Amino acid sequence: MKRFCLLLLLVAVCYINSYAQAKKKINVLFLGNSYTFYNNLPQLIKDIANANGDTLLFDSNCPGGYTFANHFSDATTISKIKAQAWNYVVLQAQSQEPSFSPAQVAAQTLPYAIKLDSLVKRANICAQSLFFETWGRKNGDASNCAAYPPICTYTGMQDRLRASYKFFADTTKSIMSPVGEAWRKSIANKPNLQLYNADESHPALEGSYLAACVFYEVLFRKSIVGNTYTAGLTATNVAFLQQVAHSVVNDSLLVWNIGKYLPCNTTGMQEVIRHKDIELYPNPAQTLLHTSTSTPYKIYDMLGHVCMEGANAEIISIENLKSGHYILELVDCAINKKLRFVKE
Repeated sequence: MKRFCLLLLLVAVCYINSYAQAKKKINVLFLGNSYTFYNNLPQLIKDIANANGDTLLFDSNCPGGYTFANHFSDATTISKIKAQAWNYVVLQAQSQEPSFSPAQVAAQTLPYAIKLDSLVKRANICAQSLFFETWGRKNGDASNCAAYPPICTYTGMQDRLRASYKFFADTTKSIMSPVGEAWRKSIANKPNLQLYNADESHPALEGSYLAACVFYEVLFRKSIVGNTYTAGLTATNVAFLQQVAHSVVNDSLLVWNIGKYLPCNTTGMQEVIRHKDIELYPNPAQTLLHTSTSTPYKIYDMLGHVCMEGANAEIISIENLKSGHYILELVDCAINKKLRFVKE
């Protein structure tokens, strides 16, 4: 198991190193609330990207106090998910909700994280959900402390936020942006640097800048260290916040699922799901799927569940599959390839 984990980490690092060479253009939709729109976090990320020659194109829907459930039933959210081919859709929950008890989060918040992720993947098979781990309140959640004592302190609340966002990302096979963990490290190492607004909940500019640094590393797979965009902060604080973001993201790549689930619009994933030496037709298909190989196969839905399998992939009946996007995996000693198709 240890050897497998080391190999997976090496793959993630190699992927990130290769992915980080060229200038990049990324389309991102931000779905959240005031924690995202305070200090215009998406614009901060865009300005950081511009300073390094990269391009962030973004849109957002961030009404104050919105939960995942609110977003799932919001016409604007649904319309924006479908509006274009996003590379990433950032999902940020209401600030307190993921810190509640595991049972409450599993019953009330996780189902809507799954539903939103499904909307994202149905709209664009190549899009990835990116869960925005937020931070605990400066002195814990006083309004819910009596009902659930673990969140009476900052540390207790932060521990629950980390666990829940990791739960969301793992369940949906998505990525997590560890902003809250960067806040934790900043607070531990430089407690006098104020990340919080006066309300001890929302971010000051320093807190949003730290969040933007984390997002830049996660989205663009490049080091933030040395980036020239300062947002008007002091050089000392900028250098510190950049280093915190860089270390938190890169010290635990696989914890955040970075490099684990590759987007299909990167070079690496194109090689996985489309191969010149294998033909698949028709695509989209309604009843029968044909390939140019007789290898055994499995068909997965976009959540990674096996829908069907067989011994010969030359002619595959897909009549019983629901309409949607699927991955056909071809497996034998010589071939282990995945191809995308659509069932109409």
